[in-house]
Amino acid sequence: MCETCQNAEHNKNVPRKARPVRVESPWEVLGLDIHGPFPETSQGNTHVLLVTDYFTKWVEAAPLQKKDPFSVAKALATVFYRFGASKNIYTSQSWDFCEEVSRHLCERWNISQLLTPADPADPPSPGVCSAEVLRASICSVVNEKPSEWDAHLDPLLFEFRTSVNSATKYSPFFLMFNRYVCLSSEVDFVKDSKEQRAGSGKADSLPPFTAMVQEQQN
Repeated sequence: MCETCQNAEHNKNVPRKARPVRVESPWEVLGLDIHGPFPETSQGNTHVLLVTDYFTKWVEAAPLQKKDPFSVAKALATVFYRFGASKNIYTSQSWDFCEEVSRHLCERWNISQLLTPADPADPPSPGVCSAEVLRASICSVVNEKPSEWDAHLDPLLFEFRTSVNSATKYSPFFLMFNRYVCLSSEVDFVKDSKEQRAGSGKADSLPPFTAMVQEQQN
């Protein structure tokens, strides 16, 4: 056996080093997953597209009628027109699928956004436990409402976005918008926000991005 083959055989069993994903601000790096097929709803939806922000753990979910590049690109365009494109998007889909989605985004919606297949050697996205909880909750809704599960995604997402994440110690809503959510128009929102902020710790304990925004607001 030649030296090249020997090295190749040796390297097969050497574990690859995981490359940490550095994220410093909201919507900088996203993770994309497609789940399904689920029972077809009255609207013809059979899959769910989940887009997760690595920094805030904010999640967008879009029901899909088909698991094809055009449907995914159309759903992403809606998300990007609200929040803008990101620096990177990692997904478990193939290179061909990613290139097709990127092409549709550019040609049909004039959005320059490239999707990148996640390397199997890379570590799972931050907040993977929370993502598993969300996926389990979606499956539960599908089982309870098989013909209309797509109409119940928003309340489910709202609960997830406003709950404190175990990894960040803050809710995705707070890190995304730098404010606490108000659930009633009868609540004194300004007073309520100050009380929640006072109980959440000192300003210097906040993530750098959040502390900077709060300082600017003050």
